Formats: sequence, C-alpha cells, structure tokens
Amino acid sequence: MAPRVKAPLLAAIACALAVVPLAVAAYAWDPFQSVDLRILLHLRREEGPIHALATVLVNLGDLASLLTFLAVAGAIGLRYGRRREVLAAIVVVAGANLTTQLLKTTLEHARYKAIEHGIELPWPNSFPSGHTTAAASIAVALLLVAPAAHRLVAAVVGLGVTAAVGFSVVILGWHYPSDVLGGLLVVGAWGFAALAWLRLRAGRDRAPGTGEERRPGHLAVFTD
Repeated sequence: MAPRVKAPLLAAIACALAVVPLAVAAYAWDPFQSVDLRILLHLRREEGPIHALATVLVNLGDLASLLTFLAVAGAIGLRYGRRREVLAAIVVVAGANLTTQLLKTTLEHARYKAIEHGIELPWPNSFPSGHTTAAASIAVALLLVAPAAHRLVAAVVGLGVTAAVGFSVVILGWHYPSDVLGGLLVVGAWGFAALAWLRLRAGRDRAPGTGEERRPGHLAVFTD
C-alpha cells in the first residue's frame, strides 16, 4: 500500500479507536469528568450577548443547515468535475452523522446528577455532539470537493463553522467539551477513510494498463 494511502487510513483507524478511551474517560474516570465539568461551567452562559450569539450560531449544525451546506458542496464539486469527491463527501456526511446518532443511543448514560450541582446539565445521550458532528462533516465535505485553488477558503469556512458550533453547544450547556471532541473524532475517522479511498482510486487511475485515463492534476484530491 502506498504511503500516501496508508497515512490517512492509519489516521482514520486512530480516530476511530480514540473514541473508545474518550468515552470511557467521559463516563467513568473521575479526574477527567471533573475537568470536563469545570470547563463546561466556565464556558456556559445562561444569558447575555455571548449566549445570544451562541443561540444563533448553533443553528449552523442543525439538519436544515447540514442539508443546505451539503447541497452547496455538491454543487461546487460538480462545477469542477469532481464527481468522485462529491460521492465521498456525501458518504462522510451521512456516515459520520449516523455513527454519532448510533453512539449517542448506545452510550446514553448520565455522567452527573444535576441536583448535585444545582444546575441543568447536558442530556444523558450528549456523547458525541450531533451538532458538532454535522458542522465538522460539512467542513470535511468542503475540503474534499474544493479544487486546490480554493481549498484554503474551504478550510477557513469549514473551520469557522465547526468552531462556532462546537463552542456554542458548550456555551449553551447542551454538551460537555468531551462531547465536542467525540464528534470531531467520528468525523475524522470518516474523513480520513474517504481521503484514503480517493487517493487509492487516483493512484489506480494513473497506473499504466488499467484501461482508465489519468485524471487531470487539478482534479486530484490533496495531490496537487
């Protein structure tokens, strides 16, 4: 296996495996739980301009925004003839968000009793963060479909949306910081796996005797 394919594949496996110790720490390791809670309580706002801004920005990670961003990403990819990348982007978005919902259902468990802290804490099924997963999956989708000339813009937009949603869900008290990290790891696993597949396919397209034409350089994903 070529190093350029092996590297993202190993990164995908690492992200997937990292979800396990993170979940264990978030649900069962007191020192980690204490830090997780302290960060939540430090960032959480129940009113004020920061809370008001968070209530707006968090909508970037809801279902309507997810579908809208995915449609835009698909249109961009098709505009530049990146049909394979569009398919990969759809798989990443669908796979990551379905995985997060499955984990939320499987791992549903209260980490703290609200009565012990006198506040309303995130729901028992808050790990991983669905809003963060949605935003981060769109960020990856944009990176996959964008040609090299526009990849920096795609990265900035994707990072901005992901950061805005990730901070907002904590500020609103919907999620612990570990929930946000869990969502990022889920997306990372799917995103790196998609990149490995795209690089594998691109390598086969370039190989002599495959019966396929080499893809133009500006259409290759993260190869230009």
